[in-house]
Amino acid sequence: MRGLKQVFAALIFSCSTNAAQLIAAASDLRLVLPLLLQQYQAETGVNIEPVFASSGKLSQQIQHGAPFSLFLAADSLYTNNLLQQCSLMQHCQTGIYGQGQLVIWYHHRFETAEQALAQSQHIAIADPNHAPYGKAALAYLQQHALWSQLQPKIRRSDNAALVLHMLSTGQAEVGFIGHALLPETRLQQLLPQAQQQQLQLLQKLGRTDVVARHLYPAIRHSWFYRPDANQPEIKTFLDWMLAAKQQQFWSAAGFKMVQH
Repeated sequence: MRGLKQVFAALIFSCSTNAAQLIAAASDLRLVLPLLLQQYQAETGVNIEPVFASSGKLSQQIQHGAPFSLFLAADSLYTNNLLQQCSLMQHCQTGIYGQGQLVIWYHHRFETAEQALAQSQHIAIADPNHAPYGKAALAYLQQHALWSQLQPKIRRSDNAALVLHMLSTGQAEVGFIGHALLPETRLQQLLPQAQQQQLQLLQKLGRTDVVARHLYPAIRHSWFYRPDANQPEIKTFLDWMLAAKQQQFWSAAGFKMVQH
């Protein structure tokens, strides 16, 4: 495992020498964030590339020196921890930009989510140890006193985006993901064809329910910014991303907006 982490870190450092500037982002942003970055590039000409992984793993990479000046996490726990490790001289900042929504997808042969959980053979969730949507799924199942009895069915993936893959390939009949992985139709139409086809397949195979927010702890999507002279455009992008004119995008992507 350590070897894989070293390879990943080396890849990030080698990519940082390219023209594109890198940011770290939680896996549930894998579909929608590239659309926002494309819009930003069209307006400014600046190319910013995202690196996706679970929030917990990206936080560890940043702690060990990965060259990200901006980190978009799915849990403010990780960004707050990074802020505490910053010195006053580094002028780090953090904030909340939206609240994520937990969604349960289940195969259409089940009439309800409850029936799907009871009768399915495999349930996919992101690893609760480092994936915020996995933590939310765990909390939901524990609140319904289902976690212990469903343990034999649980199939953990590294992050929320891999849960989507497991569902679309038939590896699980039920799964918990972030709403941003199933964005509104107008955003889906802007995705690459392969991603559109994956979402269309899921819509054909099953249905989704948005889990009531009181059934799991709030998923506070947060940003962490650490100024870096080698990445001067990142702060400009962050300010643009947080501007009021982008709220419609984040809403369509499945986030509840918060007041700044």
